[in-house]
Amino acid sequence: DHVRVSGAFLPLLRGGYGQVTQGLLSETFRPNSRILPEFPGFAPIAGEDFYGKLAASIAPEIFGHEDVKKSLLLLLVGGVERSPRGMRIRGNINICLMGDPGVAKSQLLSYIDRLAPRSQYTSGRGSSGVGLTAAVLRDPSTGELTLEGGALVLADGGVCCIDEFDKMLEGDRVALHEALEQQSVAVAKAGVVATLSARCAVLAAANPALGRYDPARGLDKNLGLPAALLSRFDLVWVLQDRPHRHRDLRSVK
Repeated sequence: DHVRVSGAFLPLLRGGYGQVTQGLLSETFRPNSRILPEFPGFAPIAGEDFYGKLAASIAPEIFGHEDVKKSLLLLLVGGVERSPRGMRIRGNINICLMGDPGVAKSQLLSYIDRLAPRSQYTSGRGSSGVGLTAAVLRDPSTGELTLEGGALVLADGGVCCIDEFDKMLEGDRVALHEALEQQSVAVAKAGVVATLSARCAVLAAANPALGRYDPARGLDKNLGLPAALLSRFDLVWVLQDRPHRHRDLRSVK
């Protein structure tokens, strides 16, 4: 079918070291697009399952995970922020991918990081609570205290991807509670009191507490994360690596 796509076709700008390594080529994206039929006689576009087609275009090199890709599409699009009677309700969606090793969790995070116009990618093993939220530093030249935003603050208006979420220390993981629900970071350190915006969607990936998911144990025993932190995620996907000869052969092809 012939369709007409309208929107702005823009290059995806990279900063720092990423701008040096990308060379003369750059990834492109099209924001605020709409798809219309080329001629009035064509069938309506709504009946052609564009939701499934757009979801299948996310990480097409990864076999399966249709429902997971649909949820990632909703994470990229986002919801509607509401403020009834002065109370703010976030519109972003937080998703946690919990599953066995080798089910392409990190590959999905890397693809979302490349696809989103504004995103930050970090690993839980090498990240601290200050590195995710904000840090108070002293300027060596002037001696004044400065406030440096972390990954969640830098991803304001975009997506923050946190890999190896289960490898974070418990003290560092506590700093995420406010950012996940209130989408703000409150800092009160060394006489500096400030509140920074962290209006971003969080996509986290973690392994089960025992290395592999054990169906004989309960969900809370397999996850190994505090219930208060899991309640901040709107979707928690449990991805199991079940051996299946026919399905594994299809994935190889």
